[in-house]
Amino acid sequence: MPVTTMELVIRVVVAALLGAALGAEREINQKTAGLRTHTLVAAGAALFTIAGAFAFDDSNVDPTRIAAQIVTGIGFIGAGGMIRTGFTVSGITTAATLWFAAALGLAVGFGMYGIAIAALVVALIVMVGFAPVRSRIHRVQHLEITYQPGHGTMTPLFETLNAVGASVHHMALDESEGVRTVRIEVAGLGGDSLEEVVSALRSRDEVLNVSTALGHESP
Repeated sequence: MPVTTMELVIRVVVAALLGAALGAEREINQKTAGLRTHTLVAAGAALFTIAGAFAFDDSNVDPTRIAAQIVTGIGFIGAGGMIRTGFTVSGITTAATLWFAAALGLAVGFGMYGIAIAALVVALIVMVGFAPVRSRIHRVQHLEITYQPGHGTMTPLFETLNAVGASVHHMALDESEGVRTVRIEVAGLGGDSLEEVVSALRSRDEVLNVSTALGHESP
């Protein structure tokens, strides 16, 4: 039975809706790629798939050739959602969800609605349901360091964090009247390593204050 134009339009719309559901979670968490990006990626992947499968009457045309290129092309978009800050690369989960949105669009483009919807449910369970578990496993230390700038204070700190395998997730800086305050969220730092870092900072003459607090990792 031939596929009608309306059926193909419905596939693009369904792919866009599934991509939007995936992107909504990223939008809520204020990530680099959110609702619009995931919607367009899923719909675009479906459109490419449909074009490859139904645009030609030649039976010798492989309908998977264009779809296969989606996997390669989406890598460039995913790389754009990743940000490197110091020793830390963030946005890896967002890059993965963009790749997954393309997979959803590809599946819907081939008419595999049930599999695409089931896959979306699994993805949302992983992204939303695993967040509390992940935050319990990866506890984040909040360091607040007040010091007089111009003494190279932060370089040895980052070198030490890198050496013990800790990763900086976020850093904010304020400066007023010659005094600088840096707030850092660090994962993978605890116990003796934390005490070592704090003691080393407090031993420096330019450091005025160091405070710590335990928190949870952002999803």
